[in-house]
Amino acid sequence: MTPRSLTSLAPLVVALSLALAACTGEPAQEPTEAESTTPTPEPTVSQEPAELAFAMPADCREMLPADRQSKLEAEGRILLGGPGGKYPQYYSDPTPEEQAGGMSCIWGDEAVPESTVTVSVAPLSAGTRGGIVDNLIAQGLNEAVVEDGVSYAQIGDENSAPGVFNILRDDSWISVIEALGGESRFDEAVQLATEAASQAYRG
Repeated sequence: MTPRSLTSLAPLVVALSLALAACTGEPAQEPTEAESTTPTPEPTVSQEPAELAFAMPADCREMLPADRQSKLEAEGRILLGGPGGKYPQYYSDPTPEEQAGGMSCIWGDEAVPESTVTVSVAPLSAGTRGGIVDNLIAQGLNEAVVEDGVSYAQIGDENSAPGVFNILRDDSWISVIEALGGESRFDEAVQLATEAASQAYRG
C-alpha cells in the first residue's frame, strides 16, 4: 500500500476508535484539576475551665456580692455584725461556724430584730465534717443531696421559727439563718448561700 493510501485511511481509523469507545460506554477522560494548595486548618483545642478553689473572705464586706449588699442596705438591713461590720463581736459567744475556723456576718435593722439574716462561711475537712453533720441533724434539719453538696434546712415560719439553710461541700460549710422563716425568706436564704459560694470559690 502506498504512503498516500495510508494517509487517506487515517481519518477512518480515528472515527472507528471513537465509535468503539461510545459503544463500550467508557466515559471520556476529563482533565483533572490541580490539587488545592490551601492548607487544612488545624482543629482548635478547647481549654478546660479553671478549677474553682475555696478561700475564706477577708471580712464581711467580701461575704456577698456588692449588688446584694446594696440591696440589703436599701431594705434597711445594714452590716451589723462580724468583721468589717458595725459590731465586730455581735454575738457574745462564737457561732459554730466561727468555732470551725469560719466567719459569721449579720445584716439587719437594729430596730427590727426579725429582719436580721446571718450568713456564715467556714472551711470543712474530713476531720471536722462528722461533728458538724451530727450537730445539724440534732437540730432536726431536713437533709437533702443537692448538685454539689448536701443541704440541711428548714423553711420555718413567719411567726417564730427561723428559716435555715446549710450546704456542705467537700471543703466548705455555708449557712444562712433568717430570723423569721416562711417561703419567701427561705428562698432568700438559698439565694444568699449561692451568692456567698460565688464569692468564696474563685478560679
